[in-house]
Amino acid sequence: MTQEEFLARLSEEIQLDRALHVNEMLCDIPEWDSLAMLGALSVFDEIGASVEIDELENCKSIKDILNKAGFVA
Repeated sequence: MTQEEFLARLSEEIQLDRALHVNEMLCDIPEWDSLAMLGALSVFDEIGASVEIDELENCKSIKDILNKAGFVA
């Protein structure tokens, strides 16, 4: 899965009707909540990346999430 595909899947999982951008802050995404984090975990599973919910809670931006997923953002 490419970084763009990962972002598209993440956007789909958190039920956004737009694309996510690397420099976007999570606090600026109203849909980013605990339910969205659970959806994000399933996207991590799809790429075989192991991440815990508390690691996602510490992420501040999409770039942080990409780094957790193993992408160099």
